Amino acid sequence: MNPVVHVTMGLHIANLGFHQSYGPRASLILAAASLFPDIDSLMLLVSRESYAQHHRVFTHSLSGWLICGAMLALLTAAPDLKRWYLIHWGLWSLGMAGHTAADLITRWPIPVFYPFSAHRWSFAIVSWGDGLLTALWMVLAIAAAVFADHRLPISGVAWGLGLAYLGYRTVVPAPGSSWLSRVWFGFWMR
Repeated sequence: MNPVVHVTMGLHIANLGFHQSYGPRASLILAAASLFPDIDSLMLLVSRESYAQHHRVFTHSLSGWLICGAMLALLTAAPDLKRWYLIHWGLWSLGMAGHTAADLITRWPIPVFYPFSAHRWSFAIVSWGDGLLTALWMVLAIAAAVFADHRLPISGVAWGLGLAYLGYRTVVPAPGSSWLSRVWFGFWMR
């Protein structure tokens, strides 16, 4: 999925109770963690072939969530490791797992159990740049920020509508290129 879906998904996860329990740090970590696995996109600086070979591999896998989550938790929980380390590790890992879940519904397969299995998974029900899901979660993330006292029900509605839409897309898949995909990749891949 695209970066907007990843970040807003992290915020909607945070609003389901993590923000209320751990404060803004949970929202920041979950938003960052939901985008973090795409750090492997830096392989584009090496070459398109390198990007095609390494994107959506380690950082999108279970081992990546655990190892990267552990390292990132060391950085973010550093001032008080005893109190925050395991919580931060869980938040980083949850956000990265959510990122992979969102990518699994697009057509580029992911080796979720890498390096233990090279089998790649993809459900290919939506486009990377699905405009409806992107707009829905973005508008509701803004609404949750503006109406902060109601963040939990707003994000609950976001998840409900998002999952209902994905249920529809399971029956009527649309994994092809969308206008958002064409604009985004047309800009970055020139």
